[in-house]
Amino acid sequence: MSTSIDAHQWSTLLRISSELDIIGDVTATVTHPSDLLAWAHALPDPTICAWRAEDSGNRYVHVTAACHRNPIHGRVTAVLPGDDHRLFWAVLLPEDLAAGEEQLLPLSALVTAWSATAPAPSVENTPHPGAPPETDSP
Repeated sequence: MSTSIDAHQWSTLLRISSELDIIGDVTATVTHPSDLLAWAHALPDPTICAWRAEDSGNRYVHVTAACHRNPIHGRVTAVLPGDDHRLFWAVLLPEDLAAGEEQLLPLSALVTAWSATAPAPSVENTPHPGAPPETDSP
C-alpha cells in the first residue's frame, strides 16, 4: 500500500503527463463497498473473491480482471478491507471464512450485500415528488 507521500508523487506525475500506459499489474485499495461495486461494473469479466489472510485473519474482498486495452495492459485488482465493513461482510458471507480460506462470489452477491447494507437516503435531503426546486431568492 502506498503512503500519502507516494500518492502525492503519483498524482503529480499523472497531472504532468500527456498520456498514460500501464504495463503490468495494478492494485487499488478502496474504502467503501460501493467503490468495490463500481470497480466490479467497470472491469471486463471480473472475478470476485472474499478471503481471510492466513497469518492475521484479516478479511478482504477483491475484484480482479485482466485488461488488454489502453491505458492498462495487465491485471487490475480493487481490494476492500472487510474488517472495516463487518455488516457488509456478514451479508456477503453468512458463514464466516476461517483464516487462510477464500471463496469466489458472483457479482450478484456483491450487489445483494451492497443493497442490504447501503445507507438509506435522508428524508431531509429527498425532494417531495412534484415539489418545486428550492431557491435562495425570495
